[in-house]
Amino acid sequence: MFPFGDNQSSILVRSFDLIYEAFNLIVSIHIAGLYICTIYINYGKGDLDFFVSCLIQTIIYMWTISMKLYFRRIRPNLLNEILQFMNEKYELRSAPGFTYVTMSGALKQSNMWIKSYVYCCYVGTIFWLILPIAYRDNSLPLACWYPFDYTQPIVYELVFLLQAVGQIQVAAAFASSSGAHMVLAILISGQFDVLFCSLKNVLATTYIQMGANRAELNKLLEAQSITNADTDQYSYSVENHTPLEELLATPSKICPNFQIAFKMSFKRCLQHHRYIIKALQKMEKFYNPIWFVKIGEVTFLMCLVAFVSTKSSQDNSVMRMVSLGQYLLLVLYELFIICYFAEVIYQNSQQCGAALWRSPWHLHIWEVRSDYLFFLLNAQRKFQLTAGKIYNLNVDRFRGTITTAFSFLTLLQKLDARG
Repeated sequence: MFPFGDNQSSILVRSFDLIYEAFNLIVSIHIAGLYICTIYINYGKGDLDFFVSCLIQTIIYMWTISMKLYFRRIRPNLLNEILQFMNEKYELRSAPGFTYVTMSGALKQSNMWIKSYVYCCYVGTIFWLILPIAYRDNSLPLACWYPFDYTQPIVYELVFLLQAVGQIQVAAAFASSSGAHMVLAILISGQFDVLFCSLKNVLATTYIQMGANRAELNKLLEAQSITNADTDQYSYSVENHTPLEELLATPSKICPNFQIAFKMSFKRCLQHHRYIIKALQKMEKFYNPIWFVKIGEVTFLMCLVAFVSTKSSQDNSVMRMVSLGQYLLLVLYELFIICYFAEVIYQNSQQCGAALWRSPWHLHIWEVRSDYLFFLLNAQRKFQLTAGKIYNLNVDRFRGTITTAFSFLTLLQKLDARG
């Protein structure tokens, strides 16, 4: 996703980066080209199982090439802009109040999810390299046509090495594209948690700004404690309670006027909400072309992998079916995280109003009504990540894609039975 050096790096470092990138790209392109040749040579020979296997690998390597070019050459500036924007303006902790949340829960979840996903990507693709070693038959991990005899000494080892590099590039393409989307979605959900807690405690923050005494804080806490019993207020954060002694000792800008203090406290929430929406808009702009292609790719891959798995009848079919099963699970896992975390974003984007209502607004209804109503009107706009601005990414899209894939599988099996 990122070069080894920047514009300030030495010419040697930048040259090495270009050579390394070109080498990995050439490896992926040459494997995709060999599979296209294999499909052309074997077209019409009646071996539908082998034809579909070659088609699977062609699609996977075309996707790998596309992702390498998209991240490094087509839209690297937008990717850098997203990450820089996220790092510069995110909030680590909610505003001072009776309760608070931090980003530690979201960070823990993102680390757990990305590690498990990256491990699955590399295990699922590199497992193919084990098959030739296990059978010791001078076969290759990826069975495709070569214009020369690759079983010769040294030649075989070189070809095997290039295919191993290619498989690593496939794993990296899967892990980088969907993994970055997943981590961004979890961290933005963590920012929603921080915002929800700040909105719920906006009046407590106002009282702290006013320099309220213990009796005033106790009265406000009693009014707000009713909403603290609600469950599932946050996606990843755990709410912590702040002792009154700590609130009373909090250094603040003493502002005895409620209106001014409330405006100051509420402005921070508004700015945080605008930051989250802007980050999501950048994320949508970067990813929606990718996911439009991805929905079609996943549909065909699931169909083809399932077809080859059911057709496999060779002597080594157990190991081969394990490899194909890993591919199928990896594709399903990738589609799941794309749709599931888009669903989490969508659900969070419509809960801002509920978080604001958890504050004891009735105590100051006349002072806060206009600001509350203005925010609630804007918070009604739910944010939905899409695939090419055509399909909404959600759990229903995950289920619909699987249904479509197995509809194509049924059609493919009927065509095979007729042949």
